[in-house]
Amino acid sequence: MANRIPETFIAEVRQKVNIVDVIGQYTDLVKRGRQWNGSCPFHDDRHPSLFVEENKQVFNCFSCGRSGSVFSFLMEKEGLSYPEAILSLAESVEMHVDSSISAGVTRQVDGTTQAIYQLHTAAQRLYQHILLNTTSGEQALAYLHDKRQLTDDIIKNFGIGFVPEDNALLSYAHDQNISREVLQASELFISNDQGELRDRFSDRIVWPIKTERGQVIGFSGRARNANNSIKYMNSPESPFFTKGKILYNFDRAKNQIRQTNTVMIFEGFMDVIAADMAENPIGVATMGTALTREHVKQLARVAQRILLVYDGDVAGQNAARRSIDLIHEYAQNVDIGVIHLPDNLDPDEVRIQLGLLALKQALEQNIQTPVEFLVNTARVGKNLSNQVQYLAFLQEVMQILKVASPVEQDIQLMRIANEFGTSKQALQAQLQQSIDQKASKSSYSQPTYSTLIEPPVSGSDYDSGLGQTNVNQNITQVEQAERALIMAMIKSPQVMLQVKETTGFAFVHSDYQLLMMLTNIYQAQHPGNFDLAQYMDFIQKPELNQKIMAIERAYGELAIEKEAINDYLRMIMYDAPVDARIRQLQQLIDAAKQQHDDAKLLQLMTELINIKKKQSQL
Repeated sequence: MANRIPETFIAEVRQKVNIVDVIGQYTDLVKRGRQWNGSCPFHDDRHPSLFVEENKQVFNCFSCGRSGSVFSFLMEKEGLSYPEAILSLAESVEMHVDSSISAGVTRQVDGTTQAIYQLHTAAQRLYQHILLNTTSGEQALAYLHDKRQLTDDIIKNFGIGFVPEDNALLSYAHDQNISREVLQASELFISNDQGELRDRFSDRIVWPIKTERGQVIGFSGRARNANNSIKYMNSPESPFFTKGKILYNFDRAKNQIRQTNTVMIFEGFMDVIAADMAENPIGVATMGTALTREHVKQLARVAQRILLVYDGDVAGQNAARRSIDLIHEYAQNVDIGVIHLPDNLDPDEVRIQLGLLALKQALEQNIQTPVEFLVNTARVGKNLSNQVQYLAFLQEVMQILKVASPVEQDIQLMRIANEFGTSKQALQAQLQQSIDQKASKSSYSQPTYSTLIEPPVSGSDYDSGLGQTNVNQNITQVEQAERALIMAMIKSPQVMLQVKETTGFAFVHSDYQLLMMLTNIYQAQHPGNFDLAQYMDFIQKPELNQKIMAIERAYGELAIEKEAINDYLRMIMYDAPVDARIRQLQQLIDAAKQQHDDAKLLQLMTELINIKKKQSQL
């Protein structure tokens, strides 16, 4: 069945899908050096033992031994066949799947859900076509060009569209014979008292909302008519659309976020787009809700620094305070910054009124620490020339500073002393008094920045690269030679040819002999550079893939040298049979001793001495 899907198509899916993004939807992953680590979703994993190698696009659990590529992960987790996993991931990144490719592949996903996803994708394409290419979208397009200063390229890149009042999507759905059940479940339509359906986002400019993997699952619509009492409208909550788990633009931004280790969180979609236009393509936005624990965990998987870009009004400042607390609670290893924009403008207003350069500079230079931000917000609504309000301000500041670093304490106290003429010594004394008192817990708590996961112990199987302890604890020198040789054969067709032409060669262990045969076929079908994920997909045997991962970790980085290859061959072809005969002789000698057979014992001892003598002379 797998042969029905062209290798070029499979390669394109590999290139567009990141294994970290896929596995990250099933378990929280934390970056540790060049790898990602988390609890294995296949078993009760209290000590995170799953490792994902992003550069090789493979995963391996050191506890249960499961390993493979993004396809094999999805196959085992969702119960899909290899072709089904390929098609599922292809659709998640909106690749066109030709009927000739999908023919004969029975999908094991809910038919209604799949139809809903397809309808959302079709809706986005239809809405954008209407906006850019029809008279129905002319006024909306003029608004985006003139008022919002967006180019057609920006509109296309972000998938923005327009929904006319003529029920264009409903007509399309009827033409495609899509059932009423799917139409109602999709939440793209609303019905009147008579049960008649119409397009939910009628007469609105719409921004598509996508999952982390790029699947359209909803829209946010802005009324074109200024007199409309409902200015903004989002898709309602549904089994496939949960606002507390979705971040606008995360699908587009996640690769750049991962590269820079930084993400910016905005309040509005246009703020995200404005930042992108100002050369900061690392922005996401919540769906009109507060930041949630799920959002924080999602971002902490790909970023080590979170920058909050909220409006300067009271609501925006309160949202920033809540977000700081939330990030400290659920992502203690993440650094936080708060960006202050000029004149209390939001990012899109800065872009339009002051220009892209001003926005770019503000996003990159106006970054405050959480302590600095919180001290500044303590001023809001207070007349600090009034002694009572000034003392209230100081009391609030001391609650913030008592959990700040000594350097930040010194900076803020110096700033307050210089501004208000209060001696720094008096401020330090009040801070110390606040620290000594058993005060109630502040809304701001300083993180410990402790590591989320205990690092592997030096000398463990993780360091040695030999994989699962109970599988690889007692590996003989001969098997180590077999592993090193099969790794060299996998990576180099030239070594494969040398071994095949070696008269009388055979691996001692049957698994490596099977790998040799499969590798020979793989190299004939896949000429070119070795790809570990592709190779494991070709093998498609969990027990062999587990062994391949252990071998690759131990020997994957070793240089292929002719002398080493000859040494491996010698150990496998000569040392292995000799070692086996020595073990056999020792067993026979023990039996002869128990039977008091002196003649047999003398014969066996003589053979053992001669073998060991020959072995020492080599």
